[in-house]
Amino acid sequence: MLSTASTIDAAIQEATADPYTDLPRAVVVAATSTDEVYRGHGGWAQLPQDPTKLEAEGERIKVDSVFELFSMTKLLGALAALQCVERGLFSLDDDASQYVPELKTAKVFVGFDEDGNPKLEDNSTPITIRMLATHTAGFGYHFWHPAVAQIAKKVGVSPMPYVHGATRNEIVCVPMVQQVDPHPDLLNKPGEHFEYGTSIDWLTLAVEAVTGTELESYLQQNILGPLGIADISYKPNPKQISMAYVGEDGKYQFAPSAPQTSVQHFGGSGLKGPITSYLRLLRALLRGGELDGARILKPETVDLMFEDNLNEQQRVDFQTFMVRDADPSTRKAGKSLPDMTYGIGGGLSGKGLASGRGSNALFWSGLANTHWIVDRERDVCFLVATNILPFSEERLYQLWDKVEKALYDGLPKASTETQ
Repeated sequence: MLSTASTIDAAIQEATADPYTDLPRAVVVAATSTDEVYRGHGGWAQLPQDPTKLEAEGERIKVDSVFELFSMTKLLGALAALQCVERGLFSLDDDASQYVPELKTAKVFVGFDEDGNPKLEDNSTPITIRMLATHTAGFGYHFWHPAVAQIAKKVGVSPMPYVHGATRNEIVCVPMVQQVDPHPDLLNKPGEHFEYGTSIDWLTLAVEAVTGTELESYLQQNILGPLGIADISYKPNPKQISMAYVGEDGKYQFAPSAPQTSVQHFGGSGLKGPITSYLRLLRALLRGGELDGARILKPETVDLMFEDNLNEQQRVDFQTFMVRDADPSTRKAGKSLPDMTYGIGGGLSGKGLASGRGSNALFWSGLANTHWIVDRERDVCFLVATNILPFSEERLYQLWDKVEKALYDGLPKASTETQ
């Protein structure tokens, strides 16, 4: 086990000492390619709103408690697509509209007219599988791009594709779904910019089309099941922990996580499960696509995930987008690391971090402040999870900073030598 485990234990306990003013809970897990090296947790899975009733009515967090994973789902969507590439069902440079016909009618948002109505132009650039896998197709999210929220409000539709009861018609960037002319809309011309949004949702529609399998079933049969993971799913789970919502006064409101759609499962969000199980997925990537004799990807395909997939302009877009949220160090410095870019399934970064993280580590997160890293150079993967909204909670970053430094300090010598 990790030689600095007690240091991480202490950091978690300090961070969750008062669940009403500090973090309500935290779970941290880590592994090398050969074994798990750390499991730790602190705080509460379920909390009454009244602190005086905590001991009587609260439920303590467990290391295998069920979390809302939100955009941690995206990694599995990317893995599913890469499996399809390996099987020859499509290629990364295929026009995705061959498999998802709605993409043929995509239009590009170019601004607003004098009445505040969105102006759209026909799209003439093919949207490729690679663009969808790397968020360079032009699709966006309302909470990252103000134009999307403005148009959603004007048109009177939800700008989010994951709301309860949503169908595939909801995965549009600029939400112009209308009864007479539903079509997907792009914030940028395909291939021009990095724009974080619904691209992975479109990607997994292509996976469903070429495999003839609904996404939940596909993931269970081809990724989760082979890795021995039986408790990550889109299906509602009565064991799921509560969500902690931070109010304007900084105090928490505790409530169940809002249900996401069960009509159409999307590759961008919706999975729920323990981060101990998600760690098995990360270990498989650390080992080149295999774990305990089960192979989900070829080593050369895993290598593709760790390659820079952005051009210069897209890289600038990505670094600007991630400057506050990639890791505690860049957040404090107010600037991204020079090696920060996007692979497939997540961002790539790490060179020069004071924590000791290796360069070109794959990372991503979920909306409820759940973060994961796969560091091949230092042979370690780890997760820090809380289930707090909104995203980018400072108290989480303070804990993460302490955890990551202690983790790298405690790795065996063979795992910390630069390769």
